Amino acid sequence: MKTRRDFLKQGSMAVGAFALPALIPSCLAASIKADMTMTPRKVERPLVLWYSQTGYTERNGRLMQKTFEGFGLKATGADIRDFDRAGIGEFDLIVLGSPVFYYDTPPYVKDWIRALPDLKGVPVAAFVTFGGPEGNQHNAACSILEGLAAKQGAPVGMQAFMNMSSFPLAWSRDKVHEKTWMSRHLPDEGTYRAVRDFTGFLLKKAKEGRALEFSKKITLRECSTWLGPVFWTKLFVKDHSIDEKRCIGCGACVEKCPAGLLTCPVSRWIRKPACSVSGVSTIVRPGPSIWYTTGNGLWGIMIS
Repeated sequence: MKTRRDFLKQGSMAVGAFALPALIPSCLAASIKADMTMTPRKVERPLVLWYSQTGYTERNGRLMQKTFEGFGLKATGADIRDFDRAGIGEFDLIVLGSPVFYYDTPPYVKDWIRALPDLKGVPVAAFVTFGGPEGNQHNAACSILEGLAAKQGAPVGMQAFMNMSSFPLAWSRDKVHEKTWMSRHLPDEGTYRAVRDFTGFLLKKAKEGRALEFSKKITLRECSTWLGPVFWTKLFVKDHSIDEKRCIGCGACVEKCPAGLLTCPVSRWIRKPACSVSGVSTIVRPGPSIWYTTGNGLWGIMIS
């Protein structure tokens, strides 16, 4: 029986074979850069934002905030769901982080960026967290920068930080895929060192007043995003429901669900057609209460 990984890999190869010749010219021409001249500046009020489901992205964002504070700056950090976009003009460096979601930036993050006001040439940067070496992380980070540049931000950097895979379906079989298993020790001190180094790099680029130029890579993973990977993943998830006896009513999954499908007190069945299969329902609960029927089945797990 094919796994979800095998299916998406083969499907993306098929799409790539047909689409790549037509795609290459447009991809090569699509550069991400500032639309206005960036001037050197002394950063005083950096802003670090994140969209985090399992805590990995938030942890890196908070470390960046603390690193900025270590440089004597008045830094602010927040989840984008808790941040008022109207106040973004008060900051002189903006960093936005997100997990890679089905080889791309989550739709929620893209929509949030599109609703931003004009950034007026403020330096911007992006970082992503990802749970496997083939996550299309470069292009996902580019998607964030692309959105920020469209709002007149000046790109000065982007980075990707690997962690243990938090996609629940990856852990639901007898034998966990070796590429999932190899990252089980992450993040580690090397990861956090890279986060601190990236923070210092951004301050340096802002001080130099030199915006950078980025471009997406042509990859089969990028092609797979056109296949609607969420739809195909749902085919592997048969029963996706809440066990009311196990639910403790904490409301954590309600707060984190990007599709807004969960309620507290719970309604037993999750509306599968609207579900984005983000995995949030199995990874934020203090007690495992949500069931996926896929592979050997999976109860919700907690990642602290």
